[in-house]
Amino acid sequence: MQKWEIALNKFLERYIHEPWFEGALLCGSYTTGNQTKFSDIDVVIVGKNNMGWQEKSNCYVDGFLMEYTINPIYKLEEYMATYMKNHRHIDQNMFVYGKILHDKNGVMKKLRQKCARDIKKPFKPYSEYTKSFIKYHLWDKYDELLSLDARGYHIDMQYWAVVDALISAYYDFKNMPHPPRSKIEPILTDPEFAKRYHIQAMPPKTFTDKLLACMNAKSKTAKMDAIKAFYNYVMRAGGGFDIGKFRGYQKIEKR
Repeated sequence: MQKWEIALNKFLERYIHEPWFEGALLCGSYTTGNQTKFSDIDVVIVGKNNMGWQEKSNCYVDGFLMEYTINPIYKLEEYMATYMKNHRHIDQNMFVYGKILHDKNGVMKKLRQKCARDIKKPFKPYSEYTKSFIKYHLWDKYDELLSLDARGYHIDMQYWAVVDALISAYYDFKNMPHPPRSKIEPILTDPEFAKRYHIQAMPPKTFTDKLLACMNAKSKTAKMDAIKAFYNYVMRAGGGFDIGKFRGYQKIEKR
């Protein structure tokens, strides 16, 4: 048994005998074998629905940083539903691909089965109303970037905000699960890395090339050229956008 596993077991001893305890799950880099000296140990602890509290905390055990959450079953199910609504598979991936460490009454197995079903379901496409506002906010962020550039100010903070917004918008337009930003470059460029993180829905090479052009641009001019190309590409993926014709309109209830 490795040192990190000994530390993890010592940590879990605090909880496994509690009357509310249902199970524990290991997820993150220690399940994929990608951990480094900077990695924490990610643990999901599940409790009974009547426990009446939840927690997200960190602590050190034998030099290893434990990052853990404790939630009743119903809270996790709420989070899973929200992630699906927002085109994310965060908890779903954790439960399907994480390692179940304890499962007192079969709850962890049931949650894993539910998450496996969720991952196979297509996301519900956003309404045209919602998509129109995604495109409007993209335009607004990009317009602010153009303004900063025209006035000769530093652009980097706004530049990366636009890059991030463009990534989110593209995945939303295509109804694809969002990749973790901290790992997006190796996910898009290293098939083996993507496989270890169970990434199945991949964007076309054109998307990757335009994103990498933004990431690799060094000069201000190169950045503005790269972000323009990426912006136009994503907007086309969303059906196009003309700010002069923007109208966010929908009927709402009368009161």
